[in-house]
Amino acid sequence: MYRQEVSSVYAFLYRLGAPKSELSDLTHDVFTTAIGKWGSFDRARPVRPWLLGIAWRVASEWRQKKKPELYDEVPELADETHPDASLEARDARRLVQRGLSKLDETKRAAFVLHELQGLSVNEVADAMGVPVQTTYSRLRAAREELAVAVRRIARGEA
Repeated sequence: MYRQEVSSVYAFLYRLGAPKSELSDLTHDVFTTAIGKWGSFDRARPVRPWLLGIAWRVASEWRQKKKPELYDEVPELADETHPDASLEARDARRLVQRGLSKLDETKRAAFVLHELQGLSVNEVADAMGVPVQTTYSRLRAAREELAVAVRRIARGEA
């Protein structure tokens, strides 16, 4: 489970605003928490949404203790390298990451879980512990706010 999901957990934590200096520790905390809760995990369900829900709570607890630093690009893990990535693609990732930093925590988490981590709306709702309609609402608002933020950043306004 760790080998299969560590990259997803690591990238998700980063996209939520965890700085590079904290990513390894926070990722470790997610898996330590998961081990402690393994007995309550429904093995008939996919593990990724469950782990990312734990990651969201770990990140929320961390955020309450420290102000997050936002970086321009997700640090790459060995198995997620993009040797042929163009300058434009890297610039686009930076722009999106900066735009994500403008969203509040719950909208950013819903957007990242659904749009970037590939979870279904039901899985996002389950991971975040909210009703499906709340998730739809957060996703709609996040998309709108992200579009505005990205346009402003691209024009040099933010």
